[in-house]
Amino acid sequence: MDYTIFYKTSYDNGKLDCKENYDLFFSAFDDCERTKVIYDAINSTKKFWIDFPHYKHENLNIDNLYKCNSLKEDECFIDLFSQIDLQSTTKICIDITGFIRPHLIFFIISLYRSGIKKIDFLYSEPQHYKNAEETQFSGFIDEVRIIEGCSSEQHFTNTDNDILIVAAGYDDKLIAKVCQDKGKIKKKYYILGFPSLQPDMYQESILKIYQAQESIGSRIDKYAPAFDPFVTAQAIEEIICENPEHSNIYLSPLSTKPQTLGIALYYIFNFSVKPINILFPYSNTYFPKTATGIKKTWKYTFELP
Repeated sequence: MDYTIFYKTSYDNGKLDCKENYDLFFSAFDDCERTKVIYDAINSTKKFWIDFPHYKHENLNIDNLYKCNSLKEDECFIDLFSQIDLQSTTKICIDITGFIRPHLIFFIISLYRSGIKKIDFLYSEPQHYKNAEETQFSGFIDEVRIIEGCSSEQHFTNTDNDILIVAAGYDDKLIAKVCQDKGKIKKKYYILGFPSLQPDMYQESILKIYQAQESIGSRIDKYAPAFDPFVTAQAIEEIICENPEHSNIYLSPLSTKPQTLGIALYYIFNFSVKPINILFPYSNTYFPKTATGIKKTWKYTFELP
């Protein structure tokens, strides 16, 4: 399948030329300008701010707030799904910018399994991360595990030909944890964000990978634009085609939110026919306000099977 046929477009400086009227719009509250601007610009019958407990917000007093009462992705959205009516034709838009990555993947797959056939996604690129390659996004890693609902329907007991594919970003401790957890896997692939969101961000991400090199061991680098979920999905497809004798496949979304979308898209189209698992190093703490400014807002449209 050619994943690059899916639709994407972009808008400069967060100025959406978006006349679409949605039934449901979801955004994660991370107290950043780039999520607030987009939230106000979207036309939707119902809008939800999702407050993830990982951000440690206190006493938020904002309209349309859905407060997750659990850190776990499968428990986080239970009450939210009870508040919405989902039909196959429901028009949904999600601003993925502030989402926690495993929760984003679980949320998308839950919508797909509810019968949703089309979703628009928005992502706003920052002008800069506040502390460049030293920016901290998450706290202490509590565990590495498969995202709920994202384990393979088949499992090979012979793991000699397992593959680990990491979409690698800034957080070297996340990369190190995943590689330590899957240290016995011989073939490790890294999808690096190139072109990056900003010219300096590619060099910054490479610096972080070097910091995790002891845990990584040998690796094979591949490339996909940091802003393109569809090329990311295509890169995964090419890696797997290069390894026809593969056993279990592990995908780990540790880079940008658009590349995380690409992993979710690939999983949805292939989980029933390939032994795919999505692996993530979990932290109970994420830091809000890690970025400044809005360079560009991307819109991606998923047509689901």
